[in-house]
Amino acid sequence: MLTLEFIYGASGFCAVLLFVYLGYALIRAEKF
Repeated sequence: MLTLEFIYGASGFCAVLLFVYLGYALIRAEKF
């Protein structure tokens, strides 16, 4: 069960990281 929790945590972390990256790119695009 530990591996399953780790997979869920990793996927959630990657999703948040991707969302932040997209938001940052969008803000940079609006700046220019």
